[in-house]
Amino acid sequence: DNDTAVLESHHTALAFQLTVKDTKCNIFKNIDRNHYRTLRQAIIDMVLATEMTKHFEHVNKFVNSINKPLAAESEGSDCECNPTGKNFPENQILIKRMMIKCADVANPCRPLDLCIEWAGRISEEYFAQTDEEKRQGLPVVMPVFDRNTCSIPKSQISFIDYFITDMFDAWDAFAHLPALMQHLADNYKHWKTLDDLKCKTLRLPSDS
Repeated sequence: DNDTAVLESHHTALAFQLTVKDTKCNIFKNIDRNHYRTLRQAIIDMVLATEMTKHFEHVNKFVNSINKPLAAESEGSDCECNPTGKNFPENQILIKRMMIKCADVANPCRPLDLCIEWAGRISEEYFAQTDEEKRQGLPVVMPVFDRNTCSIPKSQISFIDYFITDMFDAWDAFAHLPALMQHLADNYKHWKTLDDLKCKTLRLPSDS
């Protein structure tokens, strides 16, 4: 009985099931068996990397194996004998994991209007889950997402501070994404402004 990464494992299993079931959906049908196996393994590995309990482990590995050697290299050794090894298979795996992790939680790096829209959707999803847990007398998994008391700006600020800033700083150092980092700064300012005004909603009442 496997209790690790239940949701992520389910997502990958179902995705592969769907491709096999319908030839119109089978994006792998023209790939030979060995390539398919390699690709399937890479996809599973990347999806499993999105499990948030392993978040800090993945980010630290990326920083230590990719960012630090890159920084050391650009700091000065003209010597060709010490390449960072971006092409080493194990480093490529770390890069792919980091890329999908960033894509998975990139909402704070979208343009402000989109960021607000999706922050509203995710909050509503969590509110509905909390409502349902209460209705069924189940333990409430995320007590902070009680629709009567929750401050959406506070929840966004915490999420950005805890998960997003360090990860996107590391990814930006590798991939150079000034537009995303600017959106992140703008969005953070938006949530901060609302929170400073003790506003718990997505926008100031006058803006909606």
